[in-house]
Amino acid sequence: MEVSIPLFGPSYSHRSQSVGNQLTQGFYPDVNRQSNEQTALMPFPGLTVFSNDRVGACRGLGKYANTLFSVNANTLYSIDSNGTSTAIGNISGTGRCVLTNDGFNLVITTGETKPYAYDGTSLTLGTDTSLANSSTSAFINKRVVYDGDDGDIIIADVNEPLSVTLGNVVEVQSQPDATLAAWAFKQQLYAAGEETIQPYWNPGDVTPAFQPVSNSVQQIGVKAKYSIAYNKEFTYFLGSDLNVYRYDGLSLVAIGDTAICQAIASYVDTEDAYGAAFSFDSLEFYLLTFFTGNQTWLFNEQSGLWTNLTFGEYNDAYLAYSYIKMYGKHLIADRRNGELLQLDFDAFTDNGEVIQRRRQTVALTAKLLGLPGRRVTMNWLRILLEPGVSQINSPANMIMEYSDDDGHTWSSELWSSVGPLGDYEYMVEWAQLGTFYKRMFRFTMTDPVKWVLIDAVADVEVGLD
Repeated sequence: MEVSIPLFGPSYSHRSQSVGNQLTQGFYPDVNRQSNEQTALMPFPGLTVFSNDRVGACRGLGKYANTLFSVNANTLYSIDSNGTSTAIGNISGTGRCVLTNDGFNLVITTGETKPYAYDGTSLTLGTDTSLANSSTSAFINKRVVYDGDDGDIIIADVNEPLSVTLGNVVEVQSQPDATLAAWAFKQQLYAAGEETIQPYWNPGDVTPAFQPVSNSVQQIGVKAKYSIAYNKEFTYFLGSDLNVYRYDGLSLVAIGDTAICQAIASYVDTEDAYGAAFSFDSLEFYLLTFFTGNQTWLFNEQSGLWTNLTFGEYNDAYLAYSYIKMYGKHLIADRRNGELLQLDFDAFTDNGEVIQRRRQTVALTAKLLGLPGRRVTMNWLRILLEPGVSQINSPANMIMEYSDDDGHTWSSELWSSVGPLGDYEYMVEWAQLGTFYKRMFRFTMTDPVKWVLIDAVADVEVGLD
């Protein structure tokens, strides 16, 4: 009989492998009820060079006056639409920077100095005694707001990001914890601490300029201040309990499952996590990288599923140190060297480096066929895919392995050709795959091909024992 193999699915590696040991790497799930194939695993775009004429590691990206800006090492650069960079001035420090546009200035926080402001002509370091060595900033109602030294938020004057009026340094009183970050979303200000999140609103011409929203404190804090990212609907962040949250300003929803929470808890350091929100093909994504944990997770809003992104054949964390949408392009800063790379659907390498894509399925058993406990014989296994455009002239190959013990050990690699260049739909097949009580499959692809995984089916016989 022919049975479906669960090719479509998320990454879900439970600490007990018999509970769950799925992996989806280098793909994102696409769910479309109107198409012929309602589910598919789509290849995450490759990377090509956009700009590489700056010196030093990138510390942050931002936009101002319809121009892209980057802090690399100790220099602020402007970058035009052709990728050509111009040095602006010196930015002290070594850590991550946040670049915020207030309409008149590009404001730069370093976490090591008072904020900077660039007005298109001059780059100025703030000197106001009320300013702190803030790490984050937000723009709302013509004001820039910063995280303070302890449990404070610092509200700058209208259109004057480096000036603070007495009374606009506000103590966050919901919980006696340090303020880690400030952000603005849907015309509301948020102050994130280690244990709580406090929303604020602007009641008008009063001091302080923002007041706490009554009965709105969220009893969860932010673990990683640079994990905060938002799209038009939600703010995402890593919570202080090491779960991942989606926040629309009214309700807070945990979107991390058991497996991802277990993985995050195993990382030595989680405070260095970086988050980015972006969209393409009408799909919304949240990317979350743990640099110490050397792991990148990708959440797809439409499917509600998590997958993984990696770099190279050794499954290092994805290359993005920072992300920005600019000049109609999705741009990331390469965490290794500060180059700006562009997400490119027509590229099947990461700037020339191999992309290893992998799908590791849940186990197939006779229970799924209504005959639990029976031995299964597999005559053949086929995968329907769309290799499409290739960057090689020879046929690409897919590698299949199987495990009959929940992924503790694996078979030898079984290779199968995907067919000649130019084939746009192909069936890959393996035959005479033996007998088992429980079997999971691992499919690995490294050739520079547009891998779209559509369906998998097997011919099996169920025994009497």
